[in-house]
Amino acid sequence: MKFKKITCLILASLLLLTGLSACTDEQEKGPEIVQREIGERYFIFRIWNFYKNTQESFQALVDGAAATGFNAIKIHIPWESVEKTAGTYDYSGYDEMVDYVVNQKKLKVAISIDFSRSEEDTLIPKECVQLDKDGNLCSGGAYYNRVMFSFSCDHCVDMAANFYKNAVKHFNDLYGDDILFYLPAFSQYCETEYWNAGDYDYCDKSIVAFSEYVRNKYGTIDALNDAWGSYYSDFNKIKAPSCSEKSVWGEDWYIFRHRQLKSVIDSLAAAQKEVCPDTKITIQLGCVWDSAIKKRGTIGFVDLCENVDIIWLDDAPAFNHQWSMDYIRSSLPANVEIAQEIDGPVQQNASKENYRDQGLTSFEREAKYLSIANWGINNDYYEYENVWKEIIQTWLTDNPPEVLKITEESPVLEIKLSDVFKKGTGKFQKEYEKLAEGGVPVRVVVIDDMFGE
Repeated sequence: MKFKKITCLILASLLLLTGLSACTDEQEKGPEIVQREIGERYFIFRIWNFYKNTQESFQALVDGAAATGFNAIKIHIPWESVEKTAGTYDYSGYDEMVDYVVNQKKLKVAISIDFSRSEEDTLIPKECVQLDKDGNLCSGGAYYNRVMFSFSCDHCVDMAANFYKNAVKHFNDLYGDDILFYLPAFSQYCETEYWNAGDYDYCDKSIVAFSEYVRNKYGTIDALNDAWGSYYSDFNKIKAPSCSEKSVWGEDWYIFRHRQLKSVIDSLAAAQKEVCPDTKITIQLGCVWDSAIKKRGTIGFVDLCENVDIIWLDDAPAFNHQWSMDYIRSSLPANVEIAQEIDGPVQQNASKENYRDQGLTSFEREAKYLSIANWGINNDYYEYENVWKEIIQTWLTDNPPEVLKITEESPVLEIKLSDVFKKGTGKFQKEYEKLAEGGVPVRVVVIDDMFGE
């Protein structure tokens, strides 16, 4: 190694004398270029069942979407509407919905399993419900008036995995390849993350698990106190910080929360592949770079995707979609497919052009799936229908445009996840915009210095 360093220094000196520049082996090699095969693309209309649709209302939504040109429907299935008592499953109503889409409309279906349950539900023990730092339930108003089980409750994780396994097998046995993928969601926004409306999870089970995590990491309470600058006398007395804490204490809490989230995702992926190994599992993340990523638990999105087939992003319409897609696709292995979801009408600061840009840019930068959510077939929908048709006529054709690939010639932006944790992504976005002038794709090299073993 010492000889190699000396050789590199000599080479560097010679190159400088000739007006050239020297590179390290890593710089010369550059980040790995991912060759992602897209295949058939899908533009999906999402239908919610918070208040279970009648077959008539459901079919009207499907008919409207099909008339526009959408080629798949994402059907929301709340856990509590199927398994009301432990071990008893009733898919009536949902079978009819899937059957109508597949057999009558000849469209593909995506199944979204919503693991949140109502506050009054008794299947999740009260001591296993996620809480915020002040001990309040992870719950909100309207259809957010639901709670989520703690990722540190083994009983609830096992119960969820058993239901998920049953649901996947049920629909796969009936419809097979007509189901594009299965999507398990946790938060009240139906995303596979912590609910970003507050800081979670501070229930007793989570704090006990955090104590065990730092005990295993530091070994002694003195070592923990040295790292945290604290004065704890016992591991059993430690507290968890807010999710915005940037110190070593906060980093330990964030990594713990990440590990708990990943553990549940991995458990569900294993359950799905056990019964239906050829099916696809999707995780849906609100965002992986916005101001709420520490609450969401999505900084380490590549690690979260270790055992999944598709990552789905809910970027807001007014976001910079070139940056978002380059950040995501540069980091993920080729086997992970990419998707974006366009939110409902009249989003903050979003113009009709923003909605159009999100769809076209996502497909242009290697998304395989695109969906719209929180839309009815109504005046708002028809006001934007030409946007949906333009996306469909551009990308869901026999001869779509070439995607803008990242190549060896693409400019490179390097990002450390520890910097994202401490400072956010604002600085990196500004650097990206300089490199991406004129719409040039940028290789975003993400250095995982937080979650690697």
